[in-house]
Amino acid sequence: MRNQIPPLDKIDIRLLRVFRVVAECGGFAAAEETLNLNRSTISIHISDLETRFGMRLCVRGPGGFSLTKHGEVVYEATLRLFHALNGFRSTVGGAKGQLRGELSIWLMDNMSTDPCNPVSLAIERFRKRPNEVEIIVNVAPPDEVEKAVHAGRCNLGICGSKTGLPDLEYQQLHTEEITLYCGRKHPLFEEALSSIAADRLSSANFVRRGFVVEKHEMVETGWASDAISMHLEGTLHLIATGLYIGYLPTHYAEQWDTGGDL
Repeated sequence: MRNQIPPLDKIDIRLLRVFRVVAECGGFAAAEETLNLNRSTISIHISDLETRFGMRLCVRGPGGFSLTKHGEVVYEATLRLFHALNGFRSTVGGAKGQLRGELSIWLMDNMSTDPCNPVSLAIERFRKRPNEVEIIVNVAPPDEVEKAVHAGRCNLGICGSKTGLPDLEYQQLHTEEITLYCGRKHPLFEEALSSIAADRLSSANFVRRGFVVEKHEMVETGWASDAISMHLEGTLHLIATGLYIGYLPTHYAEQWDTGGDL
C-alpha cells in the first residue's frame, strides 16, 4: 500500500466523482442510475481509487455499504476539492467575461405546487443571461437540504425549517401556509371546526414532522403521537388512514381537500 498520495491526475478526478456519487447514494447499486454505469464498473473504479490512495474507502458486502474512517475523510476532502475546482472555473471564466462553473440547488420536496415558489422563474431569468453554467437540481427532505448546504454538497438550498447551522447564511424567501388536517375516515372529519375542543385535538394521534426541530413544531409537545414522517407524502399517507391528524402545506393538500378526502 502507498505511504504517500500520488499527485492528482485527470483519472483521479474522474474516480473521485464516482466515489462522491457512491457515497451520497449510499452504495454501488443505488449509484448505477446516477452514474449510468453498471455495478461491476463502479466497483472497479472504487478499487482503483483505493489502490491509488493506498487506503480502504468503503465497506461493501452482505452487511450493507458504509464509508470507512478514511473514506469519510476522503469524501469531505472531495467536496472541498470540487468546490475549489468550481471556484477556479468561475474565476477564470469571469476574467474572460464568461459565467462558468456548476450551480447545485437542493429543494425540499413538494415545492412544485406552491404558487409562491420562485425557483422556476429564477432559473428562467438566469438562463436568459449569457452563461455556460451547469445547473444541478436535487429534491430532499428539508433537514437534508440544510445539511447538504452546510457540508458543501450544494451551493444553495430552499427548505421550510431553520435549525441555525453554523457558517450558513439564511434569508427568508416567502411564507408558506400550513393547515392541520384529518382524513375522511377520522372521527373528527364530520365535526364543525368550532365544536372541536382543544383537549380532543391533543388526544388525537398526531403525525410528528421528523424534518422539523421540536422547537419549531406547531403543537404542544404533549400531543399524543406514535408516528413520525420524514416527507410530506408520508404525512399524507398517514392522515389518509383516518388514524392521524397532521400538518400539510395548504397548496400541497388542496387537491385532496377539494376532493373531500381531507
